[in-house]
Amino acid sequence: MTVKQIRPSDSFAKLIKMARLVSSLVGADVSTENYRVNIVTIIVIFCIIIYFIFTATTVASVFSEDWTYLLEASCMVGSVLQGITKLISGIGRTTDVSGMRLELEDLYRRYESKGETYCRVLNERCDRVWQVIKMVGHIYGASVVGILLLTTILVIKTNEKIYVMHFFIPGVDVETSFGYLLTTAVHTVVFLAGAFGLFAGDLFFLIYLGQPELFRDILILKIKELNEAAAQKDNKTEHLLINIIQWHQYYTDYNERCNEVFYYIITMQIMTSGVSIICTMYIILMGDWPGAYLYILIALCGLYLYCIIGTNIQTCNAAFFDELYNINWYELDVKRQKMMILILMKSQNPSEIKIGGVLPLSVQTALQITKTIYGIFTMMLGFLDEEQ
Repeated sequence: MTVKQIRPSDSFAKLIKMARLVSSLVGADVSTENYRVNIVTIIVIFCIIIYFIFTATTVASVFSEDWTYLLEASCMVGSVLQGITKLISGIGRTTDVSGMRLELEDLYRRYESKGETYCRVLNERCDRVWQVIKMVGHIYGASVVGILLLTTILVIKTNEKIYVMHFFIPGVDVETSFGYLLTTAVHTVVFLAGAFGLFAGDLFFLIYLGQPELFRDILILKIKELNEAAAQKDNKTEHLLINIIQWHQYYTDYNERCNEVFYYIITMQIMTSGVSIICTMYIILMGDWPGAYLYILIALCGLYLYCIIGTNIQTCNAAFFDELYNINWYELDVKRQKMMILILMKSQNPSEIKIGGVLPLSVQTALQITKTIYGIFTMMLGFLDEEQ
């Protein structure tokens, strides 16, 4: 009995379908060609506005008595700013996002027709992206459910008023049962909307920036075909070499377009993740919010997930450079050897994903940020010791 192999284009279509489904839950299915802002989008925007207004009024009302509450309230501001940036960037870049989706779908269809070897690398890439998405989804799900569940358990066990988020509704007395339940309900709705929004934004980032490794694997197969043709003095050698040059140019162009589409998302993600981690660590020290231990997991994962993806792209750039040197240039004629020189020169200056157009998106950058966070945390400990 033979098992029917799933076509790579179908696997990729399932990835996109899932991403569009999650995005549609927050009104941000920006990968569709005719996307329009809808009622769900307006509700999500309304939740964001509510969060900022209520957080501002809450901080203003208690700032004179306890200025440290500003740090507590700022804990989730980073995630909200990330969500806003993802939403605005997605809406503003709908044409680019939908265009890249159609482009990748066409790529999968074209290369799956080239044989079993290409189908294998295409399916492996889809499986790898699925694994990463599942891991990220489990982290988001476990953290969100954990925060809500932990809050509920502590409220029942201690009979104290514990909150999911750090804002109060003006005019609502949280000391009453109705006021507390209303505030908790609003917290939960805003919290869940934010979690789905962040996950939806991450999905397209993971899918699109998970493809450079596929480009590398396809390049390896193309070079293998070229070397075999060159060894046999086949007439199609020049065509295969030109195809490799065009493939490298396409890879470079793809990375540059990803850099443009995700520029503000990446910059906001890295900057606000650092601030959120610092504020959450302060809350953990003060012991004011039980959910802080799980929330800091989200912030750390957000920081390192993006930076790991950036490092993978750097690795792909290096692999492209190395693989191009695996071309048996000595079996090519002089004309084709000169063509090789041009592509090798181009590969020495690869396109990188940048944070704010300055810092490279990499694990090394994440480690530098973590080191800075540790330094600030040490200062916070010293400050708290002096106050005590």
